[in-house]
Amino acid sequence: MDFPDDAYTDPQKLFQAISAGNPNLPTPLFLSFQEVKRTAKQYSSDIFTAQRAIVSVLDHYEEALIKRWLKKTTTQRQKILTTAFPGIPPTHRPDFWAIRKESHAQTRQESRYRDYWLLPSLNLEDLSKPRNLLLLLRSRARNPPGVFVNADANSVHVGHVAQALMPPYLSGYTMLLNGQYTQDAYGRMISCDENHEAFDMMSRGTGLQPGEGLQVMEIQQRKMQFLQRCIELTLQDLPLKDPGIPKQLAPADDSFASTGSQWPSLTQEIEEAPYTVPDPFDMARLCTFAVAKRNEAEDHIWSLREDPSDFQEAVMEWSDHRQERILTASGKAHPVLRQDVFWERVLSNVVVNAYTDFVMWDLISKEIDLLAKMKAPQPNHTRANQELPEDFSQALAHFEHLVEQLTKGPIGNWKVGMVASPPLRQHYVREPQDPHSTRIRVTTKDSSRKKTDHLLWLLEVFLQEDQLFLCGLENVCDELEREIRSNKASRERISPYIANLISELSVLGEIKRQIGLMTPGPRMIEVIGEDDKKAEFSRKIKLFSEVYQALTSMGNSLAATGAPLSKFNYPSNRRRTLATTQMMQRAEKNLDAFWSQIDDRCQKITGKTVHEMLDGILKDRPLQRTADWIESDSKPRYGEENSELDTTSSQLAALELQNRTEGTVITTPLAQEKHKPKTRGAPYMPLSTTAQDSNTSTSTKDGVTRIFEVSKRGLKVFTTLFYTPTGEEPPGEIPWSEFLSAMASVGFSIKKLDGSAWIFAPVDDEWKQSIIFHEPHPGSKIPFQVARRFGRRLWRTYGWSSDNFRRA
Repeated sequence: MDFPDDAYTDPQKLFQAISAGNPNLPTPLFLSFQEVKRTAKQYSSDIFTAQRAIVSVLDHYEEALIKRWLKKTTTQRQKILTTAFPGIPPTHRPDFWAIRKESHAQTRQESRYRDYWLLPSLNLEDLSKPRNLLLLLRSRARNPPGVFVNADANSVHVGHVAQALMPPYLSGYTMLLNGQYTQDAYGRMISCDENHEAFDMMSRGTGLQPGEGLQVMEIQQRKMQFLQRCIELTLQDLPLKDPGIPKQLAPADDSFASTGSQWPSLTQEIEEAPYTVPDPFDMARLCTFAVAKRNEAEDHIWSLREDPSDFQEAVMEWSDHRQERILTASGKAHPVLRQDVFWERVLSNVVVNAYTDFVMWDLISKEIDLLAKMKAPQPNHTRANQELPEDFSQALAHFEHLVEQLTKGPIGNWKVGMVASPPLRQHYVREPQDPHSTRIRVTTKDSSRKKTDHLLWLLEVFLQEDQLFLCGLENVCDELEREIRSNKASRERISPYIANLISELSVLGEIKRQIGLMTPGPRMIEVIGEDDKKAEFSRKIKLFSEVYQALTSMGNSLAATGAPLSKFNYPSNRRRTLATTQMMQRAEKNLDAFWSQIDDRCQKITGKTVHEMLDGILKDRPLQRTADWIESDSKPRYGEENSELDTTSSQLAALELQNRTEGTVITTPLAQEKHKPKTRGAPYMPLSTTAQDSNTSTSTKDGVTRIFEVSKRGLKVFTTLFYTPTGEEPPGEIPWSEFLSAMASVGFSIKKLDGSAWIFAPVDDEWKQSIIFHEPHPGSKIPFQVARRFGRRLWRTYGWSSDNFRRA
C-alpha cells in the first residue's frame, strides 16, 4: 500500500490511508496535546474530589450506611440506583444485551447504548443485590484509582471489539496512571521524544496510549460520582459535611458478609470481581482447580476401564451428542446410524477424549506449578498493576498461548455436541449427507429465535470464533451459568454432557481471566513472537500429540468389542443374587476385552500400550472385579432368582433387536437411563481381589485409623457411598444437599464451579488433595450406582471406607 509522504508524521493522514484499503477499520477522534491534558486534568480532579468526599462520609457513617443499605428492599435499592444513574442498564452484562439489540453497523456508527458498553458493571440487576454496591464503595474509597487501571481497561473489551467504543488518539505521548497517587500526577503525560522510556512503558502496559488513558479515567470518574450520589441518597437525612461529627472505627471486613447460598461459588466470585480490589494471579487457587480436574480425568479413565455401567453411560452420552442424530428438514435419519461405523466414531470419541483430557489437565497443572515456583522468589514483582520480570512475563505468555490452544479441544466438542444435544436438537436440521464426504453440515431452523432466546444465543456464541473473541470465554461462561441457575427452564435444556463441558470451559476461562490480571495494563506489543510461541507449544504438547495420534489410528475395529451396548448392562444397583452376579461378571469380561483390544492396537502402532506411554503420570491401579456368588443365610424368595434372570434375558433380546434395526440402544431397568444425572468415577466394590492404592491411607500421622463422628443423616450418606453388596436390597438415592452437608461435616471446604462441577478441598492438611464431583443434572438426587462411584473415588483418594464413620 502506498502512503502519502507525510503519513508517518501525521497520524490522521495515516489512518485515512489505511482506511482506504480497509473501510471497516474505524477512525478515532484525533485530539491535540492540550485537549488531552485539559480533559485528563478535569477527570483527575473529579475522581479525587469524589473519593475524598466518599472517604469523609465512610469515616463518620460507614456502619450506618451498611445497616441502611442491607435493610432496604430490592425495590428501595433500585430507586436509589436509578436516581443516582438515570438510564442505568437494567440487566447483568448489559454489553451482551446491546450486542443482540443492535446490528454491527449501528453499533459502529453511533451506538444508542454507550453506557452499556462503557460501564457494564454499573447495572440494576447486580447493584440491587445486598453486597455489590458496598463492595464497590469500600474498594474504590480505600484504594488509589491506579489500582483499578487494568481492571477498568479490561472491562470494556466487548465494547472495543464490537467497535462501539473507540478511544481518541494522540501520537507521541504516553499517559501515566499506574503508580500515580496524587491528583496532579494522575493522568500526566510524558513525551516519547523527550523520554526514551515513554514508548517502552506504553508497549509493556505500565503506561497507556493517551486516548485509552482518557477512557479509563472517564470510567473511573463516572463510577466515583455515581458512588458519591448513592451515599448522599442513602444518608440524605444526616449532616454529611458537619466537621464536628467524630470519626468512627471502621466496621469489620465481614460486616456485610454474604447472606446467599450456604456454599460459595466461582460464579459469585466472578460476579463480585468488578466491585472488589483486583486480585493478583492466585497460583494456589488455580493449581487447586487444575489438579482437581486432572485427578477427575484420571479417575474417569480408570472408571471407564473398571465399571461397565459408567462405560455404557459414557458411550450413550457421546452417541446422543453426535450430529448424526440430527434429522434432515424432511425428517430423514443419517444413513450411518444403522451401521457399525457410527459406533466406531462414538467409541473413538470416548477413548480419545478420556486420555487427551487427562494429559491436557496434567500439563496445565504442571505449568501452573512452574509459574508458582518462578513467582515465589519475587512476590512483590508479580502483583496486579506492577511490571513483571522478563522471564516470568515470557513464561506467562507461553502459558497463555498453551491454554488458548488447548481450549480448542473442549470447544470442538461443544461445536459438535451442543447442536445434537437431545434438549436442543429440535432447533437444528442436518443437510442431506453427501455420499462422498463424512462432513456433516447443520443449520438452524429459525435464526431469528436467538433474538428472543437468550440461552440459545449464549450457547451459539461458542460456535463462532469471532463472537467468542468478542464476548470473551470467561464472560460467556459466567453469563451462561447465571442464566442456568436463575432460570429453571434453561436448566432443563442443558444435558449432563453440556453441563460438564461448561464446567471444563469455565475453569479454562477463569485461568485466562487470572492471566489478564497479571499485566499492569493493555500491551501494545507481544512479549514473545508467534514463531517462538508455536515452537514452545509444540515442545510442550509432544506427549499429548503422541497419545492422540496413537488413539486415532486404531482403524475401524472398536465396534466388534464395544457394541452392542447391551453387553455392558451391569445391575450393581440390584439386590445381589446368582443371576445379577453372573451378569455383572459377563459385563466386566466384555469391558476387559474392549480395553485389551485398545491396548493391543496401541502397542502395534507405537510399541507401547497407552498406559505405558503415560508411564510416570498415570498411576497404575488394580481393577475391581465381582467375586463369585456365595450362598448365604439371606436367600431370595423362591422363584425370585429365576424370574429375575428370565426378565433380564427378555430385556437383552429387546436391546439386541433395536440395536440391529435402529442403530441405538433401549434402556432397561438393569441399565442406566438415557438422561440420568451425570458424574465421574468408579464404583466402590470392596472385594477380596483388590488392593488399596499405596498413596492412600485411612490412618493419621500417628498411625491411628481416623474416625469421623457424623450425624444420623451423614452416616446414612457415607453408608450408601461405601455400601458392601449383600443379599439385601441396596440403599436408595442420596439428595445432593445431604451429600454436601455430609462432606462439609468431615472437613471439606466446598465451592460450586460453573456447570455441574463442585470442588471439595480438605481443610485438614493430612489430606491436601482436592476432588471434584458433579451435581446430578437435571435432577437433585444421586442414584445409588453413581453414589458408589463417589465412594470408590473417595476410597482411592483418601483411603476411606465405612469403617471411618460412626454416629456422633
